Amino acid sequence: MPEVRIGTVDLPPRVEKERYFEELSYLELSSLFAGPQKPSALAKWAEVALDGTIGLVAPWVLTQRTPPTLTAKTTRTWNHDATVGDFRDSVHARSALVQLRAAVEQLHAACVVFKSPALFAPSAANRDRLREFFGNIATHETVGSVPRVWIPDGLWEPRTAVAFATELGVTCAIDPLVVDPLSPYALDDLGVESIYFRVEGLGRAGSLRTEDLEDLVDIAANYEDVTIAFASQSRWNDARNLRKTLET
Repeated sequence: MPEVRIGTVDLPPRVEKERYFEELSYLELSSLFAGPQKPSALAKWAEVALDGTIGLVAPWVLTQRTPPTLTAKTTRTWNHDATVGDFRDSVHARSALVQLRAAVEQLHAACVVFKSPALFAPSAANRDRLREFFGNIATHETVGSVPRVWIPDGLWEPRTAVAFATELGVTCAIDPLVVDPLSPYALDDLGVESIYFRVEGLGRAGSLRTEDLEDLVDIAANYEDVTIAFASQSRWNDARNLRKTLET
């Protein structure tokens, strides 16, 4: 089997940081997506997370036009104006990149995750914008020498998205359990060594079935380096069940 990092999208409810990293090897952390984080807050994660176990979701001003809803844990958002988001260059995006790189270095992050906005279609204009963004804005010099992961919108066909991500020099994130029934082998032989599986679990209630977990194991075996982040309804149980499936 390849190297497989398994975790969830953000910390599951009622699960302490220490227990989480005792059982799982990866966490997609979105606190920096919503707003700036104090070094002291990031230090608490660094105390319990080994190097290379946290993936940081990039600040929303890099990828979205409007801020996410603030929560009790996020009382401050990134400075912004009408120029931010959609992978465009802006003063506020450049400022956020400085803080993003500092967080990457402080946490010895595994990767940085860039979330496409809704309905970000695979048009020629958007492809050009992504080329400019990853080629001249969110580069290894500005982000840090870690893998950059791109989450395409659902309008992108998986094979097309993976091929374009390869052109950009980034890792593509796809949901391996959302496959066109008319093309069941759509994820075979994608021509890449590294892949990021982000399992949404859409339309599924409760934990994923054993058959789904076994499918994930079979798909993961096609790659040399795999990260699997569960965003499913029962993500804590799903991630641990997958770990157990891999261990058997």
